[in-house]
Amino acid sequence: MELIELARELGLALANSCEFTRMKQAQNDFEQNEAIAVLMQELNEKRDRLIGILADEEGDDLQAVSLTNDIDRLEEQLKESPLYSELIDAQAAFSTVLTAVNDEINACIGAQTSASQGCSGDCSGCGGCKH
Repeated sequence: MELIELARELGLALANSCEFTRMKQAQNDFEQNEAIAVLMQELNEKRDRLIGILADEEGDDLQAVSLTNDIDRLEEQLKESPLYSELIDAQAAFSTVLTAVNDEINACIGAQTSASQGCSGDCSGCGGCKH
């Protein structure tokens, strides 16, 4: 089997994994929620306004502080959403899968894995990084 075909099989396996499916569902749920859409629009508008103020040499410091406080408040509201929490957790779970896949590939070709980063070569206290 050709190398690209194997990569395609790996990609399809990742796309069919429960972690990827969970992440895509969490993204969809997050994006389709009207309250979150309103919150994200307000958050993005305030961020854009803050960037404009900070880029202006004569920007209004009080307005910048006010916008920063508003942004912090909106971000806290976002973090309180169960949909946001699920999205972050699902993304982390899929990221863990990708790290494990990359580590396996790197171990097979003799490259550094996430476990071997910072490896001193002394395996006495190590779980085995395959260095």
